[in-house]
Amino acid sequence: MPDTTAPTTTASTEKKNIVNGEPLLSLVVADSTPAPANTPQSTSVTSAKAKHPSSGTATKTRRLSINHLVRQAGVSQAMRRRLRTDGIVYVNQKAASWHSLVVPDDKVTIYLPKEEPTFIPWAYDIPIIYEDEHLLIINKPTGLLMHPTSTERFHTVANALIHYFEKTNQTQAAFHPVHRLDKDTSGLVIIAKNALVQHSFTKTHAPIRKIYEALCDGFFPANFATIHWPIARKEESIIERTISPDGKAAHTDITCVARHKRLSHVRFVLHTGRTHQIRVHMSHLGFPLVGDDLYGGSLDLLEKQALHAIGLQFVHPMTHTFMNVTAPLPTAWEPLISQYLEHNKISF
Repeated sequence: MPDTTAPTTTASTEKKNIVNGEPLLSLVVADSTPAPANTPQSTSVTSAKAKHPSSGTATKTRRLSINHLVRQAGVSQAMRRRLRTDGIVYVNQKAASWHSLVVPDDKVTIYLPKEEPTFIPWAYDIPIIYEDEHLLIINKPTGLLMHPTSTERFHTVANALIHYFEKTNQTQAAFHPVHRLDKDTSGLVIIAKNALVQHSFTKTHAPIRKIYEALCDGFFPANFATIHWPIARKEESIIERTISPDGKAAHTDITCVARHKRLSHVRFVLHTGRTHQIRVHMSHLGFPLVGDDLYGGSLDLLEKQALHAIGLQFVHPMTHTFMNVTAPLPTAWEPLISQYLEHNKISF
């Protein structure tokens, strides 16, 4: 693994402070021989050696620009622009530039200035289901916004995680949500710790598979259902959505887990990510979510919508490991499941 210790340099004190800590990106330029698998902090990129036409031996070495090397490593164009503008580049622990040329066995390290927190830390412990040096996955409680707004500047997921990063001395970590949940939706959310990891999720061809579960009003009659109903913003509303032929395509797969005449337990797999997609589809079917007053759900059993992001499946963009992460159901659901659904589960 390349040495990730911040290199010494004759640059100004300000720049020394900028590169104090872990690099954003660490690359080793490899020759044409496949390199062994690297640790998640490192990425090997092949720089082929050209053979001399007469002697047949390797006498010339192809040089790569830093930009070409980073592009080969799968970094998005938007992220490369940011690295070119703000990045601090070192080759073999010596100061270099974005236009420097590298050869096999060169070690390229790129730092970005530390991201100063823009949120006030909030000492609130959000359940963390998984964490590594690149990202963490939280089990967001219902009632929490993802980030501050003009009306709530303090009690949000962003504020709580800034506190967590400070408490655990993760000085280089910042809040970069890969996706989001509505305030009253609970469950799994992926938070990247830097902009590179966040951008890497947008580069992958394998989407994140998101699995939700909910309690809906009434006896849901079908074991399985697939919904293709386009969704648009409702006229004269900045929040509410509705089914509309002029809306964006929305695809939801539904499986009934258990049902009772009062309420049913249903599972969803989303193939699109429209705002309020599950809530709108279920309301239009005539089975609004329990506690969802915006779309006609009953309020006598729960005061908040009974919608929970229970599962995520994806390929980790940095380690390329398949991740299958689940979260327990909210404890507020337990009395309802016990009373109405414990003996009414569907067998498949």
